[in-house]
Amino acid sequence: MLKKKHIFILLLLMVGLLTISCASANENTTDIITNDDIGADDVATAIEEDPTINAADEIETQETLSSENNDNKLSMDETEEILESPSYYDYSVWVDDSTIHNWQKESIIIHVDPSTGYYAYDFYIKFFDSEDNEIHSQNIYNTNPYTSIKYNIPAYDFDPGTYTIKLVNYEDGELMDTATLTVISDPFYAVFSAGNYNAYYNSGVTYTIRVTEKGTTSGLSGVSVKIVFTNSKKTVTKYYTSDSNGYIKFVPPVGVGTYSVTISSNNAHVIATALKKTATVKKSSVTMKAYKAKAYQGYKLTLKATVKSQGKNVNEGKVTFKINGKSYTVAVKNGVATKKIKLKKVKSYKYTATYKGDNFNSKKVKAKAVVKKRYATKITVKNQKGYMGNKKTITVKVTTKSGKKVKSGYIDVGGTGTYSKVKNGKAKLYVSFSGNYQGYSGLTLYYKKSVSSKYKLKYIPSSLKYKSSKKKIKITSKFRCDMCGKKSSHSHYINGYKIKIHVY
Repeated sequence: MLKKKHIFILLLLMVGLLTISCASANENTTDIITNDDIGADDVATAIEEDPTINAADEIETQETLSSENNDNKLSMDETEEILESPSYYDYSVWVDDSTIHNWQKESIIIHVDPSTGYYAYDFYIKFFDSEDNEIHSQNIYNTNPYTSIKYNIPAYDFDPGTYTIKLVNYEDGELMDTATLTVISDPFYAVFSAGNYNAYYNSGVTYTIRVTEKGTTSGLSGVSVKIVFTNSKKTVTKYYTSDSNGYIKFVPPVGVGTYSVTISSNNAHVIATALKKTATVKKSSVTMKAYKAKAYQGYKLTLKATVKSQGKNVNEGKVTFKINGKSYTVAVKNGVATKKIKLKKVKSYKYTATYKGDNFNSKKVKAKAVVKKRYATKITVKNQKGYMGNKKTITVKVTTKSGKKVKSGYIDVGGTGTYSKVKNGKAKLYVSFSGNYQGYSGLTLYYKKSVSSKYKLKYIPSSLKYKSSKKKIKITSKFRCDMCGKKSSHSHYINGYKIKIHVY
């Protein structure tokens, strides 16, 4: 048989072997995770450092990253081969010679005959200057078989000049196509087109302007346009930039009135004749609602009105509330106007709410305001007497001064932390009679014949309908021997000892 010492040595050896095995496994796992992390970081860095990928490219990158997340799962399913980047002969990409302007964002189109493998394409687009120095490189890959890629080049990313574009396969470095990129700074001759604007204020109707290249119908993107609205009262100047199709769409930033509109180029590289048009903005109608206001006498009530136009909250103008011979004017904020006031008399009032604003038609609505009476209350309860050691449940009544039952609220027993809920005009309190025992001397116990305590009861309303009230109650505890029932001084023999009970 093996001795305990030998068994211990064998266990140590086994633990050591297991530790080495686990360490090796951990090292392999770490290597795998590290390699995956490097790939993801390279992609992320390329995206951060190069903003030239357009929306489609961003989708491609996101999908690739998503695919990379799935790569770990797929490789564990022994399908690693389908994740390989395609060779140059598995797909085709080509790009045409292009000319762009350096002062605005433009794009080039890369054509694709995609691979049938996991990656539809995976290549670098590289740019070289006239001295064959590489000045920019971007890896483009995707699992979706797109047949074209729109590659955006931001404004002023390239100086004017001639550049060589090279498409290089990622997997084997094979050159797949070349093209020439010509970057010029020549201006565009443009034409502005727009109609007259006619709409109601706050209608949300947009004004549309288009910028096209002179002599063609091609829209010019990224063109800064200056638009000036002028009438006898004011001048408003705004700047907008045309979208990818040359359009500018906006709601005129002016109030009601008729304006002369001047549209001109705000871009030194875009030469165009200023266009003059007219914009007419008409007053809109509003819908209003005034709400019933309620408050108890002595407290403020809130007058409230809402103002909308064509389904939208009005955020301008003022509402005037008229009630009880007085007027209160407040601004409309996010479609709401409110005013807090205090009315003395208990009665039902009528009030009006009138909206006025520079850009909307006036409107007047009516509603009611009610001031409710508050009721004084009283607490009814009798003073209580009982013998020492007894307990008793007492009923506290809470009514109005006229005798009607109070339906809610609480009774607070002052100084004790005790509360009792009022239900249908009544609250229950529990009384323990005590305090008679005063101490002892030798075999004599001392008791007081009668002990009284006073408590303050307070009614706390849970509604402004009722006012609070107070009441004092006296609790008297009388002595009575719990062994024999005597109410005066006497003695008892307990275990051979004479115990005196002294009552005073």
